[in-house]
Amino acid sequence: MMKRQLTVVAALALMASQTACYTTRIVTARAPEGPSYTDRQWFTVGGLAGLSQPAGQHCQNGLSWAESKLSGTDWLINAGLAVAGGIAGGLACQGDSVQQTSCATVGAWLVPFLLSSRTVEYTCAAGAPAGQPWMPQQQHNMQQPPPPAQPAQPAPAPAAPQSAQ
Repeated sequence: MMKRQLTVVAALALMASQTACYTTRIVTARAPEGPSYTDRQWFTVGGLAGLSQPAGQHCQNGLSWAESKLSGTDWLINAGLAVAGGIAGGLACQGDSVQQTSCATVGAWLVPFLLSSRTVEYTCAAGAPAGQPWMPQQQHNMQQPPPPAQPAQPAPAPAAPQSAQ
């Protein structure tokens, strides 16, 4: 019994320590305006495909900053999805305990892979200065290619030698 409690405490400590490791923060040069908003984003295929609308679509002048993170609530949601997937996987297979354990393991891995969440916090940007769009112009360091070389003029044909008479 003590070993089981220690395992649960270690798992919870590991999950709590990982919440700051999955944070992405984007900051623009724009001044913030108004309150900060929090939104939950849903993803599938291991986070590659979004199921939710992008955060901050109501911001008329774009975003001042945005932060996407895996919060404690997201950990609990993903852990609940893993438990539900493990139960469903175990019930889907018939046979001995080894086969049911394998199916439960696949279910516990597959469900959070197919559906997971992240928390997004953001603040809208203040209005753009007069005459300037809110989106910065793209700049690049590429140089214009040199103009094409002019075709070489053919060399004049050598003159015929004059005969001495």
